[in-house]
Amino acid sequence: MNKCEQDLLGKVYVVTGGNSGIGFEAARNFAARGARLVLICRSEQRGRAALAKIESETGNDQGLLYVADFSSLESVSAVADRLLREFLKIDVLCNNAGSANGKRSETSEGFETTLVTNHLSGFLLTKKLMPALERAAASGQARVVFTSSYGHTNSALNFDDLGLRTGYKTLVAYGRSKLMNLLTARELQRRVGEHNIVTSSFHPGAVRTPIWSKGGLLARTIGFVIYPFMVSIKKGTDTFIWLASSEDPASVGANGHYFYERRKVRVAEHATDADAERLWDVSEELVAPFV
Repeated sequence: MNKCEQDLLGKVYVVTGGNSGIGFEAARNFAARGARLVLICRSEQRGRAALAKIESETGNDQGLLYVADFSSLESVSAVADRLLREFLKIDVLCNNAGSANGKRSETSEGFETTLVTNHLSGFLLTKKLMPALERAAASGQARVVFTSSYGHTNSALNFDDLGLRTGYKTLVAYGRSKLMNLLTARELQRRVGEHNIVTSSFHPGAVRTPIWSKGGLLARTIGFVIYPFMVSIKKGTDTFIWLASSEDPASVGANGHYFYERRKVRVAEHATDADAERLWDVSEELVAPFV
C-alpha cells in the first residue's frame, strides 16, 4: 500500500455482499486505504476469490472472510455473534447484500425471500453489531451505510402484506425492500445519532452488475434495454465510498438521509417518518427470535 493513502489504517470495515459489483469495488477501496476489511459473503469460494484479489491488488493482507446466508436469519445471527466475539469495535458497517428474485418464494424460516435477504438480515446484523459500533463511536465517528435504490419509488409499503403473498412482482418486491433500506437508515439515525453514529442510504445508479440477470424475465429485459445507458461499477460505487469514508462535512453529517451522486436527494412521498418508525417496530418483532 502507498503510505500516503492509508487514511483508514486501524479502522474496521464490515461489507456485506462484497464479493462482486459495487460491494467488491468499495471493499477494495477501503483495503487500499489501510482498513481492516471484513467481507460477509454467501459463497465461501467466491468470497475467498474476492479477498485474494483485493489482497493482491492492494497489498493489504489483513482482510477476513465470514460466510453467512442472508436468506437465513439464523445464519446472519451466528455471524454477528462471531464478529462481536472477535472485534471489540466496528467503525463502519456497509449493508450492501441484496438480490432480485423472479418468482415469489419463502425461506425455511417462513419469510419471503426478498424481504429477508434485502431487509431483515441487514436489520438484524445492524441491531446485533450495535455494541461494537457504539464502542467505535466512543473514540471517533462510526457509520452505517445502506445500499438503497431509486426503485424505492415503485410502491409504498403494505404492512398487512410485507411478504407480498398477493400480487407479487419482482420489481415491486425489490423496490419495497430498497424502500425498507432507506427507511431503516433514517429511523436508525433517529435512534442512535446522539451516540456519534451516522447512518445513510444511497442510490448507486443503474449499474452494470449481475443483479439484472437474476430477477426474472422482466428484469433481464429491462437490463438489456437500458444496458447502454448504465453506469460503470466504479462510478456506481463513488457515493458508497464517499458516505462510508469521506471527511467531507456532507458525508460526516449524512444524518440518515438518502444520497445520489454525493448529493442529498428527495425521496418518494410514501417514504414517511411514520412508516420508518412502524417498519422498525415490525422488523424488531420479526427478528426477535434470532437476536
